[in-house]
Amino acid sequence: MAVLESWCRDRDASLSRSLVAALYPLLILAVLPTVAAWAATFKPVQVKAAFIYSLTNFVHWPIKAAKEVDLPFVIAVLSDEEMARNLEIITRDDRIQGRKIVVRPYDTVDKIAHCRVLFIGAAAKKPIRDILKRFHAKNILIIGDTDHFTRQGGMVGLVQRGKRIHIEVNLEMATGAGIRFDSKLLKVANIVHTEN
Repeated sequence: MAVLESWCRDRDASLSRSLVAALYPLLILAVLPTVAAWAATFKPVQVKAAFIYSLTNFVHWPIKAAKEVDLPFVIAVLSDEEMARNLEIITRDDRIQGRKIVVRPYDTVDKIAHCRVLFIGAAAKKPIRDILKRFHAKNILIIGDTDHFTRQGGMVGLVQRGKRIHIEVNLEMATGAGIRFDSKLLKVANIVHTEN
C-alpha cells in the first residue's frame, strides 16, 4: 500500500494506466475501503473512464463481434468530451481482445457508426430511451452515468453514491443485444430491471 500511496503523491495531472490496474480489485474484490479511499483522490470522470475500460474484461460479445479482429475496438462517447479525453489517455497504445482501441467522441447520435462500446453522456440532446432504441440488439455495450440509466434500458450504469462509484447492470437489455457478463462482475454489480 505504501507504494500505491507514494505513486498517488507523485502522479501528474493525466490519468495513467496504474489507475486502471488498481481498479481491477474494485470489480473483483467488491470495493475494499482502502482502494475506495485511494480512488476517491481522482476525479469521478477519471474513475468512471477506468471502470469503462476495465468492464471490457468482464464482457462477452457474440462470436460474430469477436471475429472482427481486423477492425479496431471502438469506444464511442456521446456528448461527453471530458470522458472521451480520459478514455483516450488510459487506452493509449493498449488493446482489447487483441484489437487496437480507438476512442471516438460524438456530439450527435446520428453520426455514430460502428462501435463495440457506447458511453452516453449526461449532455446528450435526445432522450435516453430514444438513443437506446436506435442501438438495441446491435451487440453494443451501452454504458451511462445518469440517474436511472439502467432502469430506462441502459445496460451498465456507473452510479456515484458519496465518493464511490457503483455498477448497475440491466441483464435483460444486455441479453437482448447478445452480450453476456462475467460472473465476477455480476457478484459486485447491482442487478436492475427496466421500468415502463
